[in-house]
Amino acid sequence: MMLKLRPREAILAINHRCNTFCVMCDIWSKPDRHELAPDWYRRLPTSLGNINISGGEPFMRDDVPEIISVLRDHLGSPRIVFSTNGVLTDKIASQAKEMAKDGPIAIRISTDGVGELHDRIRNHKGCFDKIMNTVDELKKVGITDLGLACTGSKDNPGALLEVKRLAERLGVDYVCSVVHSSEVYFGDQNDMIVPRDSRTREDLYEISTAQLRSTRPKDWFRAYYTDGIIDYVDGKARREPCTAAVEHIHVDHRGVVYPCNILNRPLGNLSEMTWAEIEASHSTPGVLDDVRGCKIQCWMSCTVAQEPRETGTPAELPSSGH
Repeated sequence: MMLKLRPREAILAINHRCNTFCVMCDIWSKPDRHELAPDWYRRLPTSLGNINISGGEPFMRDDVPEIISVLRDHLGSPRIVFSTNGVLTDKIASQAKEMAKDGPIAIRISTDGVGELHDRIRNHKGCFDKIMNTVDELKKVGITDLGLACTGSKDNPGALLEVKRLAERLGVDYVCSVVHSSEVYFGDQNDMIVPRDSRTREDLYEISTAQLRSTRPKDWFRAYYTDGIIDYVDGKARREPCTAAVEHIHVDHRGVVYPCNILNRPLGNLSEMTWAEIEASHSTPGVLDDVRGCKIQCWMSCTVAQEPRETGTPAELPSSGH
């Protein structure tokens, strides 16, 4: 009997090139200019309702609004969340304004620290000032679903709390994660993994405590997610079964579909197959078995139901690939 895969969430890496040179990502060192035309995205399964647009740096493309127009036409009214490094201020603001005319969008700007720390991790002088300017410009063009996303690593102890406090001062949302290593996305990051006795772990505990004390139910779900990150840092088993491939997929810049952005076990290539053919493929049951038996034990928002769908952030991935 043919399997029925009906993922609700997807990360779409719409390019594989970047304009920052982050220490925790190797996309900048292995650029690939292959990019799928906007109309290609009609090949995606129609079950998708939450889309994270990523890269590389997605706003390096000039046709991002066209891609979003296709997705909206093909999928109805999906939630669209952009993960960006925030460097291309004018382009991001102008494209965001254009896209927002036809429906809401969300933008999360990767922020690895405050001031010089962010610049050093991104290997891009003035990067922090640029992203602060981007936040200001996005507010001016009417983007209200706006936030900072911080990924903790061994190189930015203390950053998770600093960026959270910065987001609060700016009046924007905040999401966090810790470094994960990935063969299929942002590269080998094993040397960046957060140690158990780190300041970052302490920050996560403080963030979780604050989320639990919040009066917003949305923050209570985030506290569960943050506690799971602490478990990951501590080397504990994943709290709940992984939903990769069934609830979530990752699609790279060439159309290859992975269960997630971590497990190097392709389901198929949508440039060569339809979604129905991927479901019917003889290799798909084996991929699902590998998901169920995955030893990586990652804890990332893409495969964790961190809060109810109506609050809308499961697709917000503060991945270190942005």
